[in-house]
Amino acid sequence: MNIKKRDFISKIYYTLFIIIIYRLGSFIPLPFLNNRVSILSLGIMPYISASILTQLMCYMFPFFYKIQQDGEIGIKKINNITKVLTILISLIQAPVYINMTLSEFSYFINCKNILMITSIICITTGTFFTMWLGEKINAKGIGNGNSLIIMSGILSRFIYSIIDEILNRIKNQLLGLTILLFELFIWLLIIGISIIIINFVKKIHIQYVNKLNNYSSNLEEVYLRNEIKFIPLKVVYPGIMPIIFSQGILITIFKKINNINNIYGIWYNILYSILIIIITFFYTFLSIPVKKISDDLKINGVYIPNIKPGKDTCFFLKKIVSQIYFVGSLLLVIIALLPSIFISLGGDKNFSFFFGGTTIIIMVGGLLDIKYTINSYIL
Repeated sequence: MNIKKRDFISKIYYTLFIIIIYRLGSFIPLPFLNNRVSILSLGIMPYISASILTQLMCYMFPFFYKIQQDGEIGIKKINNITKVLTILISLIQAPVYINMTLSEFSYFINCKNILMITSIICITTGTFFTMWLGEKINAKGIGNGNSLIIMSGILSRFIYSIIDEILNRIKNQLLGLTILLFELFIWLLIIGISIIIINFVKKIHIQYVNKLNNYSSNLEEVYLRNEIKFIPLKVVYPGIMPIIFSQGILITIFKKINNINNIYGIWYNILYSILIIIITFFYTFLSIPVKKISDDLKINGVYIPNIKPGKDTCFFLKKIVSQIYFVGSLLLVIIALLPSIFISLGGDKNFSFFFGGTTIIIMVGGLLDIKYTINSYIL
């Protein structure tokens, strides 16, 4: 066994070790409470929300953009800002989660405020611990640490949910078994469609001003330049971020409004869809530097067929990005609403989480990321 294979296997073992630590930590409950609410209840989600906010700040404010461009020092500063935002978001989301999850405190009813403060500190600390575990996987393991940690929680719940669904359906004998097979078929179909959606790219074909008849003597450079035939732009460019961010806003801000508090209700899902579309719009336009792409194409002697370099190219790229945003946001809305649709058709609530929303995208994205990482080591 060569060194590269040994290194790869050690990375797999290390990743599994970190995930086992996380899963064991998820069984540690908050102190003094009857309900088994884990100190890792919020998981990595506050950190993801903080990362989204930091990225938006870097795109929207020149001050943060300059920090981001300041090499390794700038990256460390941005990471520190993200960690501070993680604390703030955890401090906001922790009491919301506790109030939604627990109906009463157990032993010290007269000390409810003290128990709330203790629980908030424990959950915030748990979020930081989870973030640290994700960083360890990124540094010494395989795949994206945050995605793998979230996936481990999803898969653990999936095992129990699929067993419950099977037991509930087989009670009705033939009809129940038929419905179960149909549900599994639809579930696999959704996974297949999600894989296509996540991988699908809009290809903008490009051409070079100078090809093999140019005056460069470096034929290898000319060959490599002409190998790049298009600019790939992902249709679902933001990935899971708009869905997670929208959920965080709804849970944090609108938790006390009855018509919006029900995550399966029509008003919740209408507002949920609107937020996903808006966030996808801002994230897509802020993340894709259309002006910079246009300038780089012009400087390197590259043009889009039938489009003049410069302003026309910039306008054309903005038009394409608008189309991508529109299609991508609609696809994200459909995926996000699938659990509610499944519930409205009589499906089980626990099993519904695996039919769409963040769950399906994280599972698909995480598995694809692992596949690409393994392939890179094999090649």
